[in-house]
Amino acid sequence: MFKFNHKVAILAVALSTLGMSASQVQAQSYSCSDATYGSGGTYSEATNCDANNTANQSSTVTTSTAVLKAAASQTSRMISDRVATALDGGSAFQVSHNGFSASTGMAAGDHAGKIGAWVGGSWSNVEDDNASTEFDGSVYSGMVGVDYRVTPKVVVGLSLGYESTDIDTVYNGFGGQDGNIDADGYTIAPYIGYKILDNVSANLTVGYSNLEYDTSRYDPNTGNKITGSTDADRYFVNASVQGDQMFHGKWHARGKVSAFYASEEKDAFTETESTGSTIANSKRDTDFGQASLDAKVGYVFDQIEPYGLIGLEYDFTKDEAPVAAGQNRGSLDDSDFGAKFGAGLDFKIAPNITGGFEGYTVEFRDDYSEYTFTGGLRVQF
Repeated sequence: MFKFNHKVAILAVALSTLGMSASQVQAQSYSCSDATYGSGGTYSEATNCDANNTANQSSTVTTSTAVLKAAASQTSRMISDRVATALDGGSAFQVSHNGFSASTGMAAGDHAGKIGAWVGGSWSNVEDDNASTEFDGSVYSGMVGVDYRVTPKVVVGLSLGYESTDIDTVYNGFGGQDGNIDADGYTIAPYIGYKILDNVSANLTVGYSNLEYDTSRYDPNTGNKITGSTDADRYFVNASVQGDQMFHGKWHARGKVSAFYASEEKDAFTETESTGSTIANSKRDTDFGQASLDAKVGYVFDQIEPYGLIGLEYDFTKDEAPVAAGQNRGSLDDSDFGAKFGAGLDFKIAPNITGGFEGYTVEFRDDYSEYTFTGGLRVQF
């Protein structure tokens, strides 16, 4: 008995020296979902099991704003630029609006046809380097659309789209293995455009997306894998006013002011640990709104127009992901301003077939980076 008590005393002194209680050491051997030693358990003092600690969060939480910003804004931007293109009736080769398509080269009123069809694609890489919220991955979007010129100044259309997201979530990984969030979804979005002046137009888009998310992460104490799935509904609206002006012969200046808002509702769901334990996740709503100002300057050759672009963006509303005390929020949650820099090339294949490519980066958001590449084609019938 003396030897046993002596060993207990030595262990207690060692724990005291390390600044840890017996319950803390015990908790490190148990899953955060354990009823006694895990999150909310009677004896748990493992802070990484706190509900708001990102190490113990589902991958749908911390990434929600970044995914909503990248995916929904990609879709809105593609549609908005298609509407502006459909309203262009410029003479000669006047390419415009985000590198996807241009005027057909026919003067306004010529027999260019009232029906237009387009296809576009976009890829974004999003990366957060903040230790508490670190993630890195890609968001892909593809859209097709058909529009009809109701009058010389009004065009209406409908677009359909598909998006895919694949992001590695380092913050809830374990032992070199990252967590992950994978999403797939479909979008339907009607749109309308109005030509205010010969070189100024406005457009409005509303849309709905249905999405399915699959998540994985690892218990921060045991490394047990935790997986889950949930569905989501997304609603968005985008309004833009854009204009362009030729100067000094073939120099071409373009500008656009936009306001974008999206709301996504994820259903409540249950995660399952590799041990069979289950973890309930409540429903989550995420809102994001952004105003932006973009400017482009290009030089028009016979059938191509290379250009440079610069833009400013301001997040006028967004939901911040919860973090535990002592953890820093991700930069996208913490910073409201950003700037865009990039370049593109628009081209005309035939009088009624136009297209283009564009790439840009988002800067001045600490610990957050975003790179986007777009391309597409439009045919006028």
